[in-house]
Amino acid sequence: GEELERRVSLIIEDKDVWLDEKCKIIWKNNMIGRLKKGNNYLNPEIEILADDAIDDLSKSKLETFLKGWADNYIKEILGDLLNLNKESVDNKYIRALMFQLFENNGVIKRDTVSEIVKSIKTEERKKIWAMGIKIGRYHIYLPKMLKPKAVALRISLWQLFHQIEKLQEIPKSGLNYLLDKNYNKNFLLLCGFEKFKNHYVRIDILEKLFIKILNKTANRKFKIDSEMINLIGCNKEGFYSLMLSMNYKKGKETDTYFYTGESKRKTKFINIKKNENPFKKLLALNLK
Repeated sequence: GEELERRVSLIIEDKDVWLDEKCKIIWKNNMIGRLKKGNNYLNPEIEILADDAIDDLSKSKLETFLKGWADNYIKEILGDLLNLNKESVDNKYIRALMFQLFENNGVIKRDTVSEIVKSIKTEERKKIWAMGIKIGRYHIYLPKMLKPKAVALRISLWQLFHQIEKLQEIPKSGLNYLLDKNYNKNFLLLCGFEKFKNHYVRIDILEKLFIKILNKTANRKFKIDSEMINLIGCNKEGFYSLMLSMNYKKGKETDTYFYTGESKRKTKFINIKKNENPFKKLLALNLK
């Protein structure tokens, strides 16, 4: 008992703890606690893993310390995301957008909130930018939340809260493009990748590509150059295939494409029971 009390004091003093991908709290290569589901995915509770010999006071001190440490760690890495649930904003459309972003772990498709975005006046959008929110052509997201540490922590906390088993590996840092039809597109979107058939492109890189295409477009046509291909990080054939998947069509001239518009699709309504996890329901669907 005395040794356990001494170790608790040592943990609190040196603060040398870290969190693994399974939300276990580690001290000197030993698991001393873990995160558990809280009232939202960014506010987990703490469970202490300690011998019964430890007294209640020491256990309480350790729990308080680890809760404070976890809260600060989440705030340090996921500050922009955490602020969405705390910022006081008068504009109801901006509030609605912030709510949607928070509920969807910092990444949403623009077309799912297009009416909200249209209702936010241009001068009001400065408030959105100040909060670190990017309104792009395809997505609305928090750029800082696409950093490797932020992605890893977001995914871990999201899976813990929704009690989802680990689905797939998070794409390696530095990758802008993936080619694989076996990925789960909902999981990859959380990681910051958008799907176009069997192509996956990182959403911030996708926005840069869109701007490059826009700047090169004249009379609805543009010519593919090496800059565009290098930005995505795939070979020439892969890029041509990606263009077709993104609703661009080949022109008569070499390497020339033009935008054909998105195909109209019927909206699929999903009936979700109150006691059912909506994220699991979405993952179960094979939406093309």
